Amino acid sequence: MSAPLYERIKNYARQNRISFAMPGHKGGRGLKNDLLRLDVTELYETENLHHGGEHVENARRLLSDLYGSGESFILTGGSTAAVQSMICGAVKPNGLLLTSADCHKSVINTCALLGIRLNVFPKEIDGEFNVPLGAKSVKEYITDGTDAVIITSPNYYGVCSDIEAIASECHDKGIPLLVDEAHGAHFIADSRFPETAVRYADAVCHSAHKTLNALTGAAYLHLNGSLINREAVREALTMFQSSSPSYVIASSADTARDELATGNAWSETYDMCERFKEEMRKSGVKVFESDDVTRLVLNFSHFGITGFDVSRALSKKGIDVEMADLYNIVLIVTPSNTPSDLDALKKAIAKITSSGASFAPSPRVLPPPPCNQTLTPSDAFFSDRVKLPLERAEGRVSCASVSSYPPGIPVIYMGETIRREHIDYIKYILSAGGEVTGLAEGEITVTELR
Repeated sequence: MSAPLYERIKNYARQNRISFAMPGHKGGRGLKNDLLRLDVTELYETENLHHGGEHVENARRLLSDLYGSGESFILTGGSTAAVQSMICGAVKPNGLLLTSADCHKSVINTCALLGIRLNVFPKEIDGEFNVPLGAKSVKEYITDGTDAVIITSPNYYGVCSDIEAIASECHDKGIPLLVDEAHGAHFIADSRFPETAVRYADAVCHSAHKTLNALTGAAYLHLNGSLINREAVREALTMFQSSSPSYVIASSADTARDELATGNAWSETYDMCERFKEEMRKSGVKVFESDDVTRLVLNFSHFGITGFDVSRALSKKGIDVEMADLYNIVLIVTPSNTPSDLDALKKAIAKITSSGASFAPSPRVLPPPPCNQTLTPSDAFFSDRVKLPLERAEGRVSCASVSSYPPGIPVIYMGETIRREHIDYIKYILSAGGEVTGLAEGEITVTELR
């Protein structure tokens, strides 16, 4: 008898590694110890998460009160289900959605499934760290016929957009603002964090599992105002999630909300991260000033090594980071991390940076800016298709989104014509040790006809 996946993950868990990746409970440190006993189905005594009784509704009310929303939902299908559902409530088929270039691939995939047109606007890139910066305004990109705007804030690097200003621009046009705040569920824990987008936007999603003590898949969705069709959102939530939601995941989302409302652990974590960043600067490692202090972005370009190199080296030392790119590593720190975790990280980085270069990244290698799609995501996805080696795909229309993962931001958008700069960038990422999704054995799916 063999259970290879179970055995692989169990072996990983036995190693007692230090995690600066999601989920926020860090290998179970922050979880309630009785969660497995809560794996039940929809019964008279347990209620139905999709058609809530007294206790489900009370949990939703407490969640709404905490974040200050008009209405909130507990999800077990992650922020992806939230993104799908709030787009459903804001844009009809053949409608137009405006999004930033650093959107998650779930936005493009939702547009493909629902037959929604997509307009992508570029993001400014920080010159020193090669990190996408937050948007201050979208007014120049809102065209006639735009039905809604969706913004990712914070992005994977902890950078926030000016949600208050963008919401005002959208509302002046009578259109809703949707915010993918998946990585900001903890913002309400301390006044030094950025303001939560729930204060200004019409729909906001949180991945509770990314930073809180919740199981993977736990998420929140918050709705405000009348610009979004709430009934459509409610129906969409039942369509995009399992009809048998996990009460283990839902219960962990509920307890994570309770901890957030009653504890002050995040204040200590904030201070711990500030001290660590100062120590890193003294050691010569460049530190990006994220809006979220607990999202650590460390840059190693002047050491002649890539973020991929550092990530792999740390992994061999039993330390996991959330993501790496050509220049940086990104770490998620939560109250389930300890000072000793950061001490071990500091010592490991000191050894790595003294060991010399292995792959010196070229300066300012940037992902190609997005262009207007040749086809809508839906037309591209449902078109007749063939597979071609990436090298031979120039000039063809992509049927899939190709992303460097994490963070899942597309390099090639579904429906976009593949350019030489796309091919060269992806090849460079792969040669430097990065991971790219959307390719299969070096081949990409493109439309059959040119």
